Amino acid sequence: MDTTRSHVVHIGFAEQHIDSIEFDGHQVSLLVHRHVAERMSHAARQRFARIGVLDVPHTLEFDTYDQVLDQMIHLVEEFAAELGPPTAIVAMYEHVTLPAARLRDHFGVPGVDTETALLCRDKVLMKEAVRGGGIRIPEFWAVDASTPYADLERIAATVPGRLVLKPQRQAGSFGISVFRDGAEFLAHARAHGIPDDHEVEEFVEGEVCHVDGVVRDGEIRFISASRYIGDCLNFQTDGQHLSGVTFDDASTLARITDFTALVLKSLRLHTSTFHLELFLTPDDELVFLEVGNRFGGAYISDSIRAVYGVDLVRESVLACMGLPSEAEAVTGILDHEGVGASGWLYTALPESEPCVVRRIRGLDTCPDSVVLSDIPGIGQTLNGDITVFPTAGKFAFSGASTAEVERDIRRLAASYALETVPRRTSHV
Repeated sequence: MDTTRSHVVHIGFAEQHIDSIEFDGHQVSLLVHRHVAERMSHAARQRFARIGVLDVPHTLEFDTYDQVLDQMIHLVEEFAAELGPPTAIVAMYEHVTLPAARLRDHFGVPGVDTETALLCRDKVLMKEAVRGGGIRIPEFWAVDASTPYADLERIAATVPGRLVLKPQRQAGSFGISVFRDGAEFLAHARAHGIPDDHEVEEFVEGEVCHVDGVVRDGEIRFISASRYIGDCLNFQTDGQHLSGVTFDDASTLARITDFTALVLKSLRLHTSTFHLELFLTPDDELVFLEVGNRFGGAYISDSIRAVYGVDLVRESVLACMGLPSEAEAVTGILDHEGVGASGWLYTALPESEPCVVRRIRGLDTCPDSVVLSDIPGIGQTLNGDITVFPTAGKFAFSGASTAEVERDIRRLAASYALETVPRRTSHV
């Protein structure tokens, strides 16, 4: 047993984030499901001291890892016999934050515990937790297959407008249904029933916003606040582009920062990265939507790193390991000279089946505000594997103002497109 280097357990893996992992001075083991393990490069596999393969299905369900806790405990115990007891358990992604917390509690490892992780995963529990902290939340009700129809009728009668039915522990707007009124919701319930572990909530009119940052010992060290131009729900249901632009108004940012601090305190999330979503209503009120103890997905974190120099992926690793933040001073998005606002664009891929890129259109109109991009190459196969957000290309922007960045995002979204052919008949 090597006692000179500590044993750090990672749960979940994405090869594009391997450089954010703290290998130096540590023996890093990995727990990952078979589909991912089989597709890891040889170079990536060589960097881990041990790799434990989990027998879970390769799906977009976010609770699969949590359902094999016994497998994970057994593997960590096996690794510990060789590498020593774990000193840190790292979880960077939504689907592994809760099982990682359970492992920390089981092995007595510091970090986000199960109670807080549950509050950051379960949409009912998190709303119950923040409700008493001076934070406005939507009206909501936990429902399942056993909920009496009379209770559903009472819910429908309580909300005069649109209703939302959503899973309690999914992400990325998967499984969400929006009903124009209570009558449509009840008709759906009669025809299809209500799944277990769901919630019903009022539809809040307003702009959906996302807030991303780093909190250490209860202090927000970095925060970025943005308004979605195209949000996750529209991406999943209508195939619209997913994008966002930061606020350049100092007073709005100050209000959102205070709101975020209250949420994090209510959830007892003291040291972590975070991705918070909220509504900004037509009456200029902030309404809580949901929060996760992980960095923002799509192209959010890439944009923040490119424009502001804060690597939220790396910050996630450091927080889980109890190492100092690399965000050296408390900072926000208006503290960076020459940057009035930033944004990101995650273009939708209309094709649902495997396809090959034949031509890329719209790059000739790419604005100067684009500071980072990730686009496929000619001949590249897309949709070769299941993914949360299939994309045709990703872009990060930096500009003088919110209005300028939003203009550029909309223009590029309108002009950028891929021409593809089905993989089985491709001729590039």
